[in-house]
Amino acid sequence: MGWVYLTSILFAAPSGLIIGVYANGGFWSQLAFCLLAVGWFWFSFKAFLAIRQKDYKKHQIFMIRSFALTLSAITLRLWKYLIVLVFQPRPMDVYQIVAWLGWVLNLIVAEIIISKYIKK
Repeated sequence: MGWVYLTSILFAAPSGLIIGVYANGGFWSQLAFCLLAVGWFWFSFKAFLAIRQKDYKKHQIFMIRSFALTLSAITLRLWKYLIVLVFQPRPMDVYQIVAWLGWVLNLIVAEIIISKYIKK
């Protein structure tokens, strides 16, 4: 399953970059989605390189980061529903906010997990 996951991401992330360039919400949303695509590809690629070198600890660390960015599609929607429910902002304002919240907070949680549970 790991190989399927990595292969899928390494082929999908570049299309995410193209989609990010044309994202709604203006420059800041486009930047958020482009950085997400680059980070997703980079962490997955580094995990791939680490496993090929049999560096299991490094692979684990990069896979945690990769998975955190993979989950951004889910957390973006959760944040969207929560923000709309609580604050009822304009739709484009929500989009610009969740473009960042959807992945930045995931990556922060991933770094906390890595620093707390993974012995370097």
